Amino acid sequence: MAFLLKVSMLASLNHVDLRFGPQEVLKDVTWAIQEGECWGVIGRNGAGKSTVFKLLLAQLEADAGTVVRPTKERGIRMGHYAQDLIPETQGSVLEETLAAFGDVERLQHEMRELEHRMGEAGADLTEVMDRYQKVTETFEHLDGFTIRARAESILQSLGFTAADFERPVETLSGGQKSRVMLAKAVLQGLDLLLLDEPTNHLDLPSLRWLEGFIQDTDATVAVISHDRYFLDKIATEILELEQGRSRAYEGNYSEFMQKKEQELELLERHYEQQQAYIKNQEEYIRRNIAGQNTKQARGRRTHLARLDRIQSPLRDRRKVKFSFPETQRCGDIALVLENASVGWDGQALFKPLEQLQLKRGQKMGIVGLNGTGKSTMLKAISEEIPFITGNARLGSQVKLGYFDQHHRNLDPRNTVFQQIHAVTPNAVKQDILGFLAKFQFRGDEVDKPVTALSGGERARLSIATLIRNGVNLLLLDEPTNHMDIPSMEAMEDTILSFTGAAIVVTHDRYLLGRVADSLLRVHEGRAEFREGGYEEHQAWVDLDLGSEDEAGSGGSEPPKKPDKKPEPPQAKAQPAPRAAAKPHAPIDKDKQRALKRAERIVAEAEAKVTALEATLTEYQTALAAMDPADWQAFSERLDGQKGLEADLAYAMSDWEAAQGALEELQR
Repeated sequence: MAFLLKVSMLASLNHVDLRFGPQEVLKDVTWAIQEGECWGVIGRNGAGKSTVFKLLLAQLEADAGTVVRPTKERGIRMGHYAQDLIPETQGSVLEETLAAFGDVERLQHEMRELEHRMGEAGADLTEVMDRYQKVTETFEHLDGFTIRARAESILQSLGFTAADFERPVETLSGGQKSRVMLAKAVLQGLDLLLLDEPTNHLDLPSLRWLEGFIQDTDATVAVISHDRYFLDKIATEILELEQGRSRAYEGNYSEFMQKKEQELELLERHYEQQQAYIKNQEEYIRRNIAGQNTKQARGRRTHLARLDRIQSPLRDRRKVKFSFPETQRCGDIALVLENASVGWDGQALFKPLEQLQLKRGQKMGIVGLNGTGKSTMLKAISEEIPFITGNARLGSQVKLGYFDQHHRNLDPRNTVFQQIHAVTPNAVKQDILGFLAKFQFRGDEVDKPVTALSGGERARLSIATLIRNGVNLLLLDEPTNHMDIPSMEAMEDTILSFTGAAIVVTHDRYLLGRVADSLLRVHEGRAEFREGGYEEHQAWVDLDLGSEDEAGSGGSEPPKKPDKKPEPPQAKAQPAPRAAAKPHAPIDKDKQRALKRAERIVAEAEAKVTALEATLTEYQTALAAMDPADWQAFSERLDGQKGLEADLAYAMSDWEAAQGALEELQR
């Protein structure tokens, strides 16, 4: 049986354009996926992230450009996950997970039949044994001896028990079905994994497993995600889609943010320089268009008309800006919980919390698994439901605002404008429009009905309504759900700048790490409070009880992927262990390779900087010798110098990043 050889380039988009009717979705997008990479794909909601995956999966065709797809014919074993995938079978959880491995199941059945025939010792024994050998070899090549054990191990790591394996898929909840489809994709993607928002239905233990799996797998991975902490853990490259265009960056999300900030600063500087140049040229034209120098003025006007103008980076990348108005100052204590426990039907979800005081300005995160009572606690504090035991007391001059996951402070009968007008009916129209603009509601968007808003838009309007009311104690229940990364960052900035106290229920570890100065963990029927943020108590929050991290040793070791060593055909496959630690080799060959690669990158970056500096010096010398009266040649030379300065700034940034990475590896 012949098997195709795989190449290092698994898939690519080359100068791809795509339109949906009059809307231009992708513009000249280029992306190459090489073996061994892990891509984080980011961008605002609607930027085209899922569209890029659909092009690679042949679910869409490009209007222009070329697409190289990761097909079976090219020998690429690919797994794909998206939240809207529908199960292929009506069978059990395990059967659905193994659905793509029909050849393995067929071969296994044939092997059993041949084993039975061999036991009959007929005249055709030699023929049966020859066939058995061929079937066994094919079965081994397809990892048949380990596929079932791997499937069971992955399912267990994603929260399923052995008893769940035989449950019909149709009886599962939406979140459980999503986890089955994720397990199926992970099992299939031995060469390439395309994962679209894989973390949405995972609890922290499953999320930590997925991080460890991606870090340890030999497969190439591309992940669409808004989970910045997850992207920091797994990504080696970032693809950003912005206004339909693509840009690739080396490094994880935090490294991308540093490079992006440098780019924006440089672009802003060039924008300001160009605006000054345009202003000077326009002034010259105004003064000379009707005088002796009218020919030169007309030439400059023609030049300005053809000038490729830099668009303001601030206008293109304006973030959602949340800003709280001044609120009445409350006392030193904003909230007191005494002997408090919450639950339903008279049954407490955790033992009473004897006493907890939330101080003015304090930001407390509530963490724990789903169903432990986190959101229920917020409902009780806001007096939507009663406490099972104890009570909550607001401090002096405290005004409470509650942001819940369903945005129930919005009136579905209102438009966006009417929602804010109802809070401050005496405000003038321009004041309300200006306020809504801070939350990216502009133009016709202010007349959209609340019922027509997306999840992210509803979250923005819900926050805007609370801000318009003015609060000094804010309860936030999963505030970053349905938000893209820029909106998440703006929400974090808001909470940090808010002078009042805040309680935040969230699974967003990045948000938790930025804003929380104290933590309340609800776990195994107990609510326990600790001062300090997420980084100080990471293992405690992530429920790795008893690990070294409990002693404050830092981040925990991610779980490793299951052992893939095949078993003999006569042995019954057993589930691989959920987290099998690998012994460290005496010589870290991976680190040695990484050091050599880092040294090569530093040397290349230094050479590029040196060459650009030499070219820039030549440009500056030539420019100083030019006659400024020859404005067209002078302008072209000046543009060339500005381009070189930009290239040099990028090259210096790349060299500094490469040098920093090398120094980190050498420690």
